[in-house]
Amino acid sequence: MSQKQEKAILLKLGKLSLNESKPKRNGYKNRPVSPDAVSAEVTDRIALDCEMVGIGTEGKEHMLARVSIVNEQGAVIIDRYVKPQETVIDYRTDISGIRREDIEDGVDFKAVRELVRQIIHGKILVGHALKNDLLVLNLRHPKYNIRDTSRFRPIAKKAGSFGTPSLKSIAYALLGEDIQDGSHDSVEDARAAMKIYLLFQKEWEKNAIPAWALEAHL
Repeated sequence: MSQKQEKAILLKLGKLSLNESKPKRNGYKNRPVSPDAVSAEVTDRIALDCEMVGIGTEGKEHMLARVSIVNEQGAVIIDRYVKPQETVIDYRTDISGIRREDIEDGVDFKAVRELVRQIIHGKILVGHALKNDLLVLNLRHPKYNIRDTSRFRPIAKKAGSFGTPSLKSIAYALLGEDIQDGSHDSVEDARAAMKIYLLFQKEWEKNAIPAWALEAHL
């Protein structure tokens, strides 16, 4: 997608354009996601994955560089490169697949964060080690609506994994797919997490704690 097309999408959302540094006067927090901003149906269950680059003195701190969300069928809802908010020390290209040119003309972080916030709101969010993705997005999501494939013990047990399994290992064991062969791809990883979740969906949802039960203890 060209920068011109991306700018048009963000303007339709009432968010930041690629050249703006502040939100519009009227704000945009409660505006619904425009259909023009997404490429596929936003289903009740969606999978999220992010790629990060290194910032800070030694490049060990994380900054969002790409965010991808797919629906239950694996269709891409959004896939955006994100403009750096700070100086990049390490692009981590061998792992992240991110290059300087990918993010130089990326979408503004505040705009893409708001887009992601609206898309995931009220949805069952699937992913692997989602804590890291939500942290780099500076977002929260209700625990009862999170399905993290790194933390569901039946997945690790079925894959013959001890401790916290990697997405690569459980995708190979359970799906027969060899992902992350070289650098990572956030769309591929989100799709793999969704497929794994669907394999365990019945068992997972049977044991999931409903929102009303959690709220009753607050």
